[in-house]
Amino acid sequence: MSRSLRVLVVDDEFLIADYIALTLQEAGHRVVGTAASVAEALRVAGTAEIDLAILDIKLRGDEDGIDLAQRLGPRGIPHLFISGSRDAAVSPRARATKPLAFLQKPFDPARLLAVLAGLGAPA
Repeated sequence: MSRSLRVLVVDDEFLIADYIALTLQEAGHRVVGTAASVAEALRVAGTAEIDLAILDIKLRGDEDGIDLAQRLGPRGIPHLFISGSRDAAVSPRARATKPLAFLQKPFDPARLLAVLAGLGAPA
């Protein structure tokens, strides 16, 4: 059985962030916060223990989800992307951050939970 994860959800589309959060909560995970920008996400990351960040690539502001992944990496926070971006220039940059997964929108909730189950497996 997998353990419950503390998850930060970062997406600038409220309905999508809310859907991801609901999916996680129904599966027994704890959403420690949601954010629509890198600045908001870093504020949450500064005050909460996070096991995983779920990131969209396009966010509000000058920085994107890839910038955020690069900033969370040194803090030891793993991440995955859920994005609708199909920009070929974005993919190598995103993959360089070594995400756990890269899910395309619209995403399959079962696929998301399968990724989390692998991360939450007891050691």
